Amino acid sequence: MTVSEQRTIDLLTRLAAHQITVERAAELLGLSSRQVRRKLKRFLAEGVNAIPHGNRRRKPHNILDPDTRTRILALTSTGGPYHGFNVCHTRDLLAASDGIQIGRSTLHKLLHPKAPPEVKEAKPARGVVRRRRLRKAASGMMVQIDGSPHNWLEGRGPRLCLMGAIDDADNYVLHAHFRPNEDAAGYLWMFRAIAIEYGLPASYYHDKHTILRSPKKATIEDELAGQIPMSHVQKVLHDLGVESIAAHSPQAKGRIERLWSTFQDRLVKEMRLAGISTMEQANAFLPAFIAKHNAQFGIEAADPNSAFIALEPGFDLDYYFSIQETRTVKADHTLSFEGKVYQITAASRSRSLAGQKVSARVNPEGQLHLYDGKRRLDYRLASAAPAKAKPVQPSPEAPKSPLETPKSQPCDPAAAARKRAWLHTASP
Repeated sequence: MTVSEQRTIDLLTRLAAHQITVERAAELLGLSSRQVRRKLKRFLAEGVNAIPHGNRRRKPHNILDPDTRTRILALTSTGGPYHGFNVCHTRDLLAASDGIQIGRSTLHKLLHPKAPPEVKEAKPARGVVRRRRLRKAASGMMVQIDGSPHNWLEGRGPRLCLMGAIDDADNYVLHAHFRPNEDAAGYLWMFRAIAIEYGLPASYYHDKHTILRSPKKATIEDELAGQIPMSHVQKVLHDLGVESIAAHSPQAKGRIERLWSTFQDRLVKEMRLAGISTMEQANAFLPAFIAKHNAQFGIEAADPNSAFIALEPGFDLDYYFSIQETRTVKADHTLSFEGKVYQITAASRSRSLAGQKVSARVNPEGQLHLYDGKRRLDYRLASAAPAKAKPVQPSPEAPKSPLETPKSQPCDPAAAARKRAWLHTASP
């Protein structure tokens, strides 16, 4: 029994003996007169057992079961599957995979009994002050895209680049896939997948990587013609009518930068749990992970009406989502592309294309398609392009050895006499 409880018993005993008044007891106990009368009534009925709180020595209903406690520590200790996971991620996995429901603060106290509450370390303040940009009102108004080279497989496989897109309005990850490197084909693959599932967005927001933004400056001829140098990806977005916006700093596209921070923590560890060691396995794992991520971290857009534009029926994906080159057709209706000669079939062309320009487009899978305008042309592989012949230089003749000089022929006396006959001819 505490000192405070002993003091309460002493005052209630004196009050019951009419040694002090109710008002005086209330003043000394810091209670109201009504509370003192209620305590006195219980004290007279139950004795000293009425003074301690009723919950004393009672087992809390939310106490962590010892078996559950032992199980959690086994899963999170060194060598356990959840070792090194942050508290929130561990809590999510315990609920989803192990059927253990536990509060975040309770789990933090269990895993870090002497550590302060888990708080992300604040980055040092910089002199540049940036204005906070509000989210777009509707999904599809702006999609942030980027590539993240990282040791995603933690040495179990090759180093990969995760290319992804997140909607600025509702924080939904629209697409992500692994590639060996960040490249134009990877972006075209992503644009095509988003267009098929959601439609065409109003704009893509990205960094100034040369894949997405041509580093060339416009020449005087370009300025007079009203043209600007564009990369292959820029040309695709321009043809689709999708605005391409380049961010001037990583902080400007903070949504996808924070997404990479989350993925480099959670995705890496969950792929470790799944035993993933190849790019193919990682890409097969992504859809389920993204669906779970969107359910947990996605929000509702301010405007429920989507800004995505659905593709029209018969939309030619290979025409738009491809790297574009121009080739001139020769007189025999052949053209050269990447060291090979292709023959355009007569059935696929409605006119002679000799001397005309055609479009050679390579889709993300590396398949070549030829177009006359927007009309697809059939072709077949004719042969490999002939290599340019090198001029043959005649080798200088080596001087002959005196030993190799042909010997003189033996003299024929009759022939010699005929040759000298004119010397003996009489003059007229």
